Amino acid sequence: MKKVFLDIGYDYDFALLGIVSQEKPHRLAWLLNNHLGMQFYHHGELVFFEEEKPKNHFTRYHYADEINHLQLYIIENKDNGTYLIPELRNVDYFLLLKGALDFVDPQEYINSLKPVDSIQLVTEIDHQKLKSKQNLIF
Repeated sequence: MKKVFLDIGYDYDFALLGIVSQEKPHRLAWLLNNHLGMQFYHHGELVFFEEEKPKNHFTRYHYADEINHLQLYIIENKDNGTYLIPELRNVDYFLLLKGALDFVDPQEYINSLKPVDSIQLVTEIDHQKLKSKQNLIF
């Protein structure tokens, strides 16, 4: 009998920005709401399990830009000494952009976030080179 294998590939169709800031997640979302005119709201926790017990909780905030057909997420990178993306330990938060990315320039978001006083650094991240990029699929 011939064996058939199923190859499951994930769709990594998103843009990723790294944010360095000492602010708490709710405070960062509030600052972005006020500075950029967005409406980020708490979207629950990104929870990772180990042996059927919750191990890590990464806070995330969501904003739906219906005009540009985008979904934006602020995701915390650190929880109790564990990192969502371990190879980027110096990044405190991620701004993940999903949707119609053909019409979006991530540099525009970088330029609009730089003036925010509590943000020390904003940079674009090539998520294709990350080993743990599957942690950003939700």
